[in-house]
This record gives sequence, structure tokens and C-alpha cells, in this order.
Amino acid sequence: RTSSEEARGIAAPMRRIFGRTPAEYVGSSERALAVVLDSKAEEPKKAKSHEKLERMLKEMKFILYGDGDKQVDDKKVTKLIRELRTTELTANLVMNIEKLGFEVPKSVAKILTYWLHDKQSYSDAIAYFERHRQLIPHLVNNFEKEEIALPCSEIVKEALVHPKLLKIAFDTNDGEVVYKILDYLKNKDVAFASEAYTMLDSIINCRQKDPNISSDMQKEHQKLVAKWIDANYEKFWKRIHAFLDPKGSHLIMEQMLKLVYQVLKTHRNYNIMMKYINEPENLKIVMKLLRVQNKKIQVMAFNVFKIFFANPEKNEKIVDILLPNLERIHKFLKVGDCPVENLNLASSAAQLLGEDDDLEGKFEDDLQVLQEQLDELKKLQKTRQKQEEPISKSLTVPSYLGDSKQGDKEEVKGDPNRKLQYDGNICPIKSASLNQEHLLARHETKRVRLTKHLQTRNTDVLAAT
Repeated sequence: RTSSEEARGIAAPMRRIFGRTPAEYVGSSERALAVVLDSKAEEPKKAKSHEKLERMLKEMKFILYGDGDKQVDDKKVTKLIRELRTTELTANLVMNIEKLGFEVPKSVAKILTYWLHDKQSYSDAIAYFERHRQLIPHLVNNFEKEEIALPCSEIVKEALVHPKLLKIAFDTNDGEVVYKILDYLKNKDVAFASEAYTMLDSIINCRQKDPNISSDMQKEHQKLVAKWIDANYEKFWKRIHAFLDPKGSHLIMEQMLKLVYQVLKTHRNYNIMMKYINEPENLKIVMKLLRVQNKKIQVMAFNVFKIFFANPEKNEKIVDILLPNLERIHKFLKVGDCPVENLNLASSAAQLLGEDDDLEGKFEDDLQVLQEQLDELKKLQKTRQKQEEPISKSLTVPSYLGDSKQGDKEEVKGDPNRKLQYDGNICPIKSASLNQEHLLARHETKRVRLTKHLQTRNTDVLAAT
């Protein structure tokens, strides 16, 4: 036997005792993956290589996570991360994840999420993803394949909490990955759609309750999200509102209302919020959802509605929608001494909001602000009514049966651009002179009819005589 043969003969049992080195695991995985992806390789050989690849990846996962009996060896972890960083194994696994069955993608996801999450190595992972910008779009596109949906989702969620990688996602085709994820929410499979929402939530809200994400990272993340939504305002909200149809899925509607609320209440999204709550169509969408026969959706919709209602700088169009509905809003809020009717929303809100810590702001705390705005709107309503009274009082409609004390006098005063209460109907008038001509024309028509009636009656009387 040659010295190399002797070395191999000794190395094999030594590996069984002490295990392979990280470099050997990575090298063996690369060779096995090459055979699996080789279209010319025979099926038995490909199957054997696939089994070997699956085994090697499980061993690498064991190095990173350990188990209950054996602790993690930090030196091996460092060496394995270095091998992953300096080879193309990771990129090749991700770009072919749809061809690797069920178990291999699960191991790939575990290895990558560790790499992206570990405080000592995530900077290397970010640099790797920056060099391979095609990885995130590829994972999002392959999320639709049921057998690998969860592994793809795990990697995407862990990657896009990092601002540098989020910026790459937003800059690629104007953030097409976000719209792709929104398309997945239309899927009728509840579990699939819910997992798609968790990806979207990680992008928009950066897992705000995760203690492993620093406040600086969250601030940078929110800044990028605000900038992207502002730049894609119309398209983004159009796609979000598509899920707020009262006839749609209640589960997705709940999730999207929660997302809308979180976007609007985020401090860095102040300009977006002010633009959103001053658009009448947005208010109409939310008010329709307050009538959905689902208490949790009503509470979620109320959280968005109260942002519109509590705004002290409402524009005229928003006020014009709210004023005719003040009585209903009053009853809905259950404030003052108004009798309780329909749903007792106030009592259920604390319970429902208590189940979800992400919905900040207690219902009871908001009532004082809302009551103040309600009082302001009531004052405005009374002021408008007083302004309209002189217009209606100044108009004297003549009696066409001859019993009017004013005779044929007609007078129109006040603001010609306001609405006039006439014969039980609200009719807009452009000017006092035009309205006067209209009334005179009506008066003349009735006068002619009355004259003809009297002439006919006189003729009948003469004939009878």
C-alpha cells in the first residue's frame, strides 16, 4: 500500500470517531450537489448523492445547533461559517432549492437562518447576500411551491429584517417581492396565506417585539419602509385595499386591518398617515368595515377609524362624511348618555385588544380624545345649521290659492352657494337670481292652471243656470 492509501485507510475510521471537519462537510456537499443537479448522471447515482447531501447538511446543522447531549463547539461553528462564506455552496443550494426534495430545503433554511441571526456572523451573511442579489427574489418566487414554502419563508423573514438586504429587495424592480407576497395572500389555503402574511409583516414591521433585533436596526428598517411606501403610495394602498372588501376572507381582512393600523401609527410614517386620513375614499372603506358582522373586524376597523376621527385638522371632505353620521358614530362609541344599542363594542374592545399586544393604545384611553372631537363636530354641525336657517327663512313661497299675505313677493337672501331646503328636498342653488327666476316660472305656471280652472267652473255654472 502507498502512503496515500494508508492515510486514507487511517482517516476513514478517524472520521467515524472524531467526525469530519467543517471544510470536509462543505466539500462533500458541493460534490454531492453537483451530481444531483447533473442532468446526465444516472438516477441511482443521483439518488445516492442526494442521500449524501441530506446527511452532510444535517451534520452541519448539528454543528451549529448541537443537541441536548452535546454542546456547540464555537471553534467548529466559526470554521463552518468561514467555509460557507468563501464557497458557492449556499448560493447553489438556494438557487436550486426547488429541485432538492423536502428534507434538504429544511436543513438549508436552518443553516441560513442561524447564519443571518447569529450576532457574531450575520455581517458575513449580509455581505454574502449582497454579492448574490438574486437569492431573495428566487426564494419569494418559489414560496408558491407547497413542499418548500416554509423553508423559503423562514429564510426571507430572517433576511429582510436587515436594512441592507431590505433595501436591495426594495430597489429590485421597485419592490416587486412585496407585491408578489401580496399576491400569495389571495390563496384560499388559510395556512399558506397566513404564512405569506408573516413574511409581509416582517418586511413592513421588522418584528418589533423581537428582543434580538436592536432598536437601531428597527429605526433604520422603518425609515426604509416609510421611504418606499411614500414612493409607491398609490400602488401600495390599492393592493392593500383589495383585501378590505367586506365580502372577502375575514381572516385576511383582520390581518390587513392590523397592518394598516401599524403602518399609520408608526412615528416615521407621519406624512403617510396624514395623507391617508385626509382622503375621503379611505374613510369610506373603513366605515363600511365597521358594519361587518364580525366583532373582531369591527374592533380592528375601529382602531383605524379612530385615527381619522381623532385628527384635529380634518379637511372639508372628511367632515362632510362624518357630520351626517354623527348620531351613528355617537352610538357606536358608546359615550355620553346615549342608550346602548346594537353591539356593545366598548366592552368587547378591551378584551380583544388585550389578546393582541401589537395593537397599542387602550380603548378607554382613546375615548376621551374621541369625545373631544365628537363635541367639536357637534358644534360645527350646529353652526352650519344656523347658517342655513336664514336662507330658508328669507324665502317666502307665495300661495297659489290666493291666501298669501305676502302676495306675489319672493325674496332670496344669504349665501347663494349653500344648499336650500325647499319642499322637503335639498336642492343646490347657484345664485339668488336664478332661483328667483325658477320660482317665478313655477308661480306663472300655477297661475295659468288656476285661471283655466276658474274659467271652466264659470262655464259649468252658466250652463247649469
